[in-house]
Amino acid sequence: MKRLLLAFLTFLIATRAIAYEPLLRVSDNGRWLVNAEGAPVFLLCDTAWSLGMRASREDAEMYLRARRAQGFNAVTFVLFTPGKNDLAETLSNVRGHAPFKIVNGQPDPMQPDVRPGADDDFWDDVDWLVALTKRLGFYAIMLPTWGSGVAGAYNGTPDDGQVFNEENARACGRWLGARYKDEPQVLWMLGGDRSAVYEKPPHDYRPVLRAMGDGLREAAPESLLSYHPAKRMLQSGDWFHEDAWLGFNSIQHWPEDQLAAIARDWNRTPPKPTWIFEGRYEGYWKKPYQAEQWGEWQVRQQAWQTVFAGAFGHTYGHERVFGFGKDGWDWKKELDAPGANQLGHLAKLMASWSKDDALARVPDQSLLDGDEGKAGRLTSDRLTATRNGAGTLAMIYSALGRAIRVKMERLAGPAMQAGWFNPRTGNWSANGAESVTPASFAKDIASGKTAPVQEFTPPTSGDGHDWVLVLSPKQP
Repeated sequence: MKRLLLAFLTFLIATRAIAYEPLLRVSDNGRWLVNAEGAPVFLLCDTAWSLGMRASREDAEMYLRARRAQGFNAVTFVLFTPGKNDLAETLSNVRGHAPFKIVNGQPDPMQPDVRPGADDDFWDDVDWLVALTKRLGFYAIMLPTWGSGVAGAYNGTPDDGQVFNEENARACGRWLGARYKDEPQVLWMLGGDRSAVYEKPPHDYRPVLRAMGDGLREAAPESLLSYHPAKRMLQSGDWFHEDAWLGFNSIQHWPEDQLAAIARDWNRTPPKPTWIFEGRYEGYWKKPYQAEQWGEWQVRQQAWQTVFAGAFGHTYGHERVFGFGKDGWDWKKELDAPGANQLGHLAKLMASWSKDDALARVPDQSLLDGDEGKAGRLTSDRLTATRNGAGTLAMIYSALGRAIRVKMERLAGPAMQAGWFNPRTGNWSANGAESVTPASFAKDIASGKTAPVQEFTPPTSGDGHDWVLVLSPKQP
C-alpha cells in the first residue's frame, strides 16, 4: 500500500507540474488529446458562452480565477452572436466594441473592425481575454460565431442573423487563424448549437462550415478544431468525421442519449477523440423542469458516465452563469454551485493514471456481471466501467451506489486490491474511514483467468450516492 500511495502521490505532483502545456494534439491512437510529451490531457471545460461579450475585464478575471480554483483547465466562449439567440441582445461587447464593420446594415465578416492604437477595438478585447486564459492556465475553446451566423434560426431557417457564406466564412476563418495561430492554448469550435443539415425545410450548411474550418486550418495548421451540434440531432461525427479539419468530435445530447453517442463516436474510423461538449446545465430550469431537478448528482452522472464510456474530457455548464447576467440572475453567486466544485474530483482521478495506462484506456462493460443498469434523464442506476490496456487497473462508476459484480477473470492476475473513491468529496473510503489519499478496503482479491466473480458493495447507496470502485495491483 505504501508503494501504491507513493506512486500515486508522485504522479499527482508530476501532473501538476506538466498539466498545462498549451499546445495540444491528437494522440497517435486517435483517442485522446495529448501534450508535447505525449501524455493525455484531461480537459475539464466550463461553458461561458457570453464571457467575451457581456463580462467586464474585472469580472472575466474573477470568473476564470474561480473556475481554475475548482479544477477547470478549459473555457469556451463565442466571439460573434448575430441574429435572434439566447446569448446577447447586441453585436457589441460590454465595452461598446463590435467585431465587424457594418455594410448595408449587416455585419461583414470579411471586414473585421480593427482600429489603430492599442486596446481600442473588439479584437484588442479578445486578445486581452486570450492572453488571460494563457496566464491563468486555461485552454480557450473559441467559437468564431454562434450557429445563427451560419444557419439562422434554431430550426435552420435563414434569418437576418445569417451573415456567413462560403466565401466570407473561409476568409474569416483564415483571418482568425492567422491572428491567433501563435496562441497554442486556443482551440476552435464551429457550429454553435445548430445542425449542419436540416431536412424540413431543406438546408445544407456543410459547405459554409467546411469553408470556415478549412480557412482556420490553412492559417493555423496546428490548431485543433471541432463542431458543436444541436441536441437530439445528428452530431459532429455524423457530418464531419472524415473531414481533415475536424480534430475531435463533440456531442450535445440529453443524458439518456449521451452514452450511445459516445459509443458511436468510439467505433468510428478513423478513430478520433470525443466528449460531451454540452450536456444539461446545473440549475436547468426550462419547462417542464425546475432548477432543483438538475442538481449536482445529475451533473456528476453525465460527466462520470461519459468519461468512463470513452470521452477524453468533459464540459460543464451552469444555466445561470453562461449568460453573465443577461437574464438578471446573480451569476457570481452560482459560480460556487456544488456540481462545479465536485467535477474537479473527476479530473484529478483521471490525471492519476500513468501516461501509458491513460493512452491505452478503453471502456469495457464486459467486466460487469449482471445488469449494467440504465442512464435516464434525471436519474441513473447504471454501472460504467473503464480499464487500462493490460487489465492491471480498472475503475467502475456506480451512479446509484448499486453493488458491482466484477468478472475478475478479465483482469490481470494473480491478485488485486480495491478502493472506493467518492465523487462528491474527492476522498477515499475504506472500512468506515475517509481519507484524502488512496486507501484500500480489500487487498487480496483473486484476479486472472480462473478468478471467480466478486461483488463489491459501496459504502452508501440511493439518490445522490454515487461511487467509483478502483481495482489496482495488490501491493505487499
